[in-house]
Amino acid sequence: MNNIEDLNKYKPASDSFEFRQFPFYWIVRVSNAYMMKMEKSLKKLNINSTSWRILLILREQGALSVTDIAAHAVVKMPTITKSTYKMQTEGLVQIKTSDNDRRVSIVVLTEKGSKAVSDIINNTKKTFEHIYDGLSSNEIEQLNEVLQKLFINIDAY
Repeated sequence: MNNIEDLNKYKPASDSFEFRQFPFYWIVRVSNAYMMKMEKSLKKLNINSTSWRILLILREQGALSVTDIAAHAVVKMPTITKSTYKMQTEGLVQIKTSDNDRRVSIVVLTEKGSKAVSDIINNTKKTFEHIYDGLSSNEIEQLNEVLQKLFINIDAY
């Protein structure tokens, strides 16, 4: 178990708090820097970051409900709903009614959507090579484990 004093510098209520040691300081900075880089790349392909998240999630998961997409994309339901209907108009996804529950909308990636994902990945390949420069697979796995623990702790509170 950690010594309570060792953790104080990470807690804003503590007198020994150091903002540059605060993990959420770095999480927000990294997230914002990533989003700015991605938005620049995505703009060239005439797609926004919400649509990109939806496409990436559907590429891996296949068909998903709007609710599940919102949870994975960390975007509010109304935004996901609006985005998926716009994407359907653009031919990137197809929205169907669930066979099990007529109230549930299921979103499926189309062939055009799959091509868009490939185009985006090709366009951002160098970005990700640069982002991960100097990191090992092990370090990225450890980072993901720590972030997952933080998420579980936050979600359980």
